[in-house]
Amino acid sequence: MAPAELNLATLNAVCQTYEGRDKLVRLFQFGSRAVMGLTAGASGGVVNGVHTNARSFMVALSGARRTFRWGRELPIVLSIPQALQLPSHVDQVLDLSQKASLLMFFIIDHIGWLRQNTKGMRSGVRTIQTGLKCLMVSSLLATAYGIRKLHFQLVSDERGERQSCMLGILRNGLLAFQAAHLSRFWETSDVLVGLMGIATSIMDIAPVWPTQEEPKFSMMTSSSERKNKQAKQQDESIQRSDSADSQASTLAPLDAMSPKSLLACDAGFEKL
Repeated sequence: MAPAELNLATLNAVCQTYEGRDKLVRLFQFGSRAVMGLTAGASGGVVNGVHTNARSFMVALSGARRTFRWGRELPIVLSIPQALQLPSHVDQVLDLSQKASLLMFFIIDHIGWLRQNTKGMRSGVRTIQTGLKCLMVSSLLATAYGIRKLHFQLVSDERGERQSCMLGILRNGLLAFQAAHLSRFWETSDVLVGLMGIATSIMDIAPVWPTQEEPKFSMMTSSSERKNKQAKQQDESIQRSDSADSQASTLAPLDAMSPKSLLACDAGFEKL
């Protein structure tokens, strides 16, 4: 089905889900990072002010997302038994390693959040960067696992989940690149990472984006047509029953006639 149009009702439907709210905030967070990278090293007063405001906006949004990240580790813990039921041992190792590293990211990120709120914003930076390294490893493992699944789909010529698998590979690869930059494991460019963050945020919003409803006009017309057909059939059945009754009354059997009517018929026949 086609995605719904961008309007107030669609945005309301997206914002009613946690993923929708989180990824919308993430989109503006990485948009601010891209602006921060574009205005880096500026000497002008206005551009320098834009750089400072973009940095403050990015830090505020990042902290807000980190606050509401508590509890995200529970679905990962519940999905571990499903990873143990995979048929291949290679798939089990890849899936379990990916989930374990992602679980470590959330735990370390929570510790960094606690350190920032108890000992100052700068005290938890290194802890958060360590957690982002775990996120980088998890994203790389998810990319490798997706490539393996895509390979088997190409061999078996399965086209059902090929597109979603390719999107997952692209999304996890971009996420690994972002985590490598944010954790200072491999620093590249704030502009490039900001644009990648915007792209992955849009990819994550797409699953919770509502779809267009089927038009109800055809359903209404079909129901009205059915009612008209039923009415016509009832009228035709009534007409048939009336004609049958009239024919039965004119062609009544002689046994049902009275003796006087029988004598009148005999007299008529004699006259003939």
